[in-house]
Amino acid sequence: MFLGIYREPEFSPGRHMSNDAKILRLVGQALERSGVTLTLATLEEARGLWKNADLIFSMCQGPKAVAELTEWKKKGAFILNDPEASRQTYRDTLCSSIREKELCFPHSEFLPTDIHPRELERYQPWFGSGAVGGWLKRADVHATQTGDVVKLVRWSDLNSALTSFRLRGLKQAVLQKHCEGDEVKFYAVKGGRLFWPYYPKDSEGYPFDEKELQDLAEHAAQAIDISIYGGDAIISADGKITLIDFNDWPSFAPCRGAAASAIAKYLKEAHDAIQNQRKTISHR
Repeated sequence: MFLGIYREPEFSPGRHMSNDAKILRLVGQALERSGVTLTLATLEEARGLWKNADLIFSMCQGPKAVAELTEWKKKGAFILNDPEASRQTYRDTLCSSIREKELCFPHSEFLPTDIHPRELERYQPWFGSGAVGGWLKRADVHATQTGDVVKLVRWSDLNSALTSFRLRGLKQAVLQKHCEGDEVKFYAVKGGRLFWPYYPKDSEGYPFDEKELQDLAEHAAQAIDISIYGGDAIISADGKITLIDFNDWPSFAPCRGAAASAIAKYLKEAHDAIQNQRKTISHR
C-alpha cells in the first residue's frame, strides 16, 4: 500500500491549497491506473496508517511535520521526498555559505530582524540609483504569504522590511543580492523524467540554454538528494543562468498532467527498486 500525505494548510496559502491537493490526487490516480493500492491522507490521518505503508509520498513542508516524518523514516518508513532532503530546501540551509558556493546562488546574508539600523549601513553599497538592491526573505520555510519575500529598491526599505518581519514574530531573515534579468520557473522529477521551465509573467524573454538550466537544477537536486522539486532562476541579457531558489514538491500547476504521470512512474520505480534490494539482502 502507498500512502500520500497532503501538505499542511498553513503551507498551502490561497490558491496553492487547491493546486497542491490537485497534484497529489492526480499522482494517486496515475498510481491506481498502474495497479497500486493507495490512500491519500492528511498528516493527522497518516499517523494511524504509515506503519502499514510500503511507500509514503509526502508534500508536507513545515518544520514540525518534517521532523515527525524524519522520525518515521528512522523507524523504517520509506518516504519520498526524503524528509531530510525537504529540510535542506529551507532558506537557512539553502542560502548558507556552503550551499551558496555549491549551487552558485547569488550572495546572501542572514540578518536578525531586531538588528540596529546603524548596522545596516554596510549594505548601502548594494543599492544603486533606482536599481533593485536585493530581496529580503524569511529565513526558514518557503514563502507562505506575499510578505515573506520583499523586493528592496531603496536602502531605507531594508529596515522597514525587517521591522515588518519582526512584528510578525520572525526572528531572522535572509538578504539576497538582486540578480538582473528574467525570472524563469522550473518543475522537475529526478533523472530527467520531467523538466518543465517557463516564464511565469511578462518578461523580455531572453533566450537561454534549456539543457544548461536542467543541468544546474539536477546538480542542485543531487546535492540536496531530492527527487520531486522545482525552483527559480534568473536569465540575464547575455543568457547567463543563476539559480535563486529551490523547493521540494511544488504544485506543478502549469504542467500538472505530465507531472502526475512522471511522479507516479518515479514512485513506482523507486518502490520496486527498494523491494528488490530488500529481497537481495534477505537472501544473503
